[in-house]
Amino acid sequence: MKQLDVYKEYYPELLDELKGMADGRGFNPEHLIFRFICGEILFFTDMFKLKRGCTIFGIKNGNGVFVGRNYDWEPAGAKSIASHTMQNDGKNSFIAFTVDGIGSNYVEDAINSKGLYIGITFADNHRWSYGLSSLHIGKLIAETCATVDEALTVFSKVSLCCPKNYFIADKNGRMAVVEHTSERFKVLYPQNDILIQTNHYAHTELADEDMVLHDMPSSDTYLRYYEALQKLNLQKEKFNYPGIMRLLTDPKSYIFKNRPAVQTIWSLAMDMKNSHYRFYWNLVNKRRTKLLEI
Repeated sequence: MKQLDVYKEYYPELLDELKGMADGRGFNPEHLIFRFICGEILFFTDMFKLKRGCTIFGIKNGNGVFVGRNYDWEPAGAKSIASHTMQNDGKNSFIAFTVDGIGSNYVEDAINSKGLYIGITFADNHRWSYGLSSLHIGKLIAETCATVDEALTVFSKVSLCCPKNYFIADKNGRMAVVEHTSERFKVLYPQNDILIQTNHYAHTELADEDMVLHDMPSSDTYLRYYEALQKLNLQKEKFNYPGIMRLLTDPKSYIFKNRPAVQTIWSLAMDMKNSHYRFYWNLVNKRRTKLLEI
C-alpha cells in the first residue's frame, strides 16, 4: 500500500507507536494503522461540506513577538476539545490541541518544549495524494524541530496527502506560513513584521488553485485576513500580549465567530520570546483560561 510506504519512509516511529497502542488495547494492528494513516484521505471529499473558519496571526514589535489563534468549527465541537501533553524521551515534549477527541496521535496545534508553535488551518484544493496526514506532520515537527527553519526543512522532505495551511513561529521571533496543496507548497514570511493566515492561498503562485469561493461562496476568509491586517497595522507599535485576545474576541469582528453554524471554540495567545502561552475555550458562554506548562 502506497500510503503505508510513505509512513515507513518519513515517520516509522509513528507506526511503532500505533503498533504499541494496538498491542496494549488488544486491537488489530493493521486495522488501527489503516485508520490513522488513511483517515484524512477517506474524509477528504467530505471536508468541503463542513462549515469552518480559523485565523492565525503573528506580529513583531518592540514589545515582543505575539501570535494569536482562533479555531472556528461547528458549535458541537466545543464539547469535544482535546488537549494533551506528550513527554518524550529523546524528543521534544509538547502540548497539543485537537477536536472531536481524535487522540494523542493527532495534532492540529502544538507548542513544544523548545518554544516552537505550529498550527493548521483549512485550505481548499480538490486534489489529494499519498503522504503524511496534516495532523501527523504537526506531531512530527513538534517532536523534532526547535526553529522555523528546521520545520521548513521537514516540509521540503516530507510529502503530504491533503491541502492545508500551516503557521509556524519560534522562540527566536521567526515566523512563516506554509501554504500546501497535496503536491507542492509555498512559504510566506512576515511583511512589515506582520504575518496572517486564514483559509485561502495568499501566495500568488497558488491563488489560481484555490477553491474556497467555489466550495463556500459565503466564506469570510478574505474579510478575516484583511481585518486582521488592518487592526494589526493600526496598533503596530503599541501591540502587546493582552491585545491578542482583544483582537481575537471582538464580538463586532469577522475574526470572532458566534453563529449557529460556526463558533470560535478555542483560542491561543502566545508571547513567543517569553514562552508565555494561554489557552482559552468556551469563549461564547463562559471564558476559561489556563497557563500552559510544557
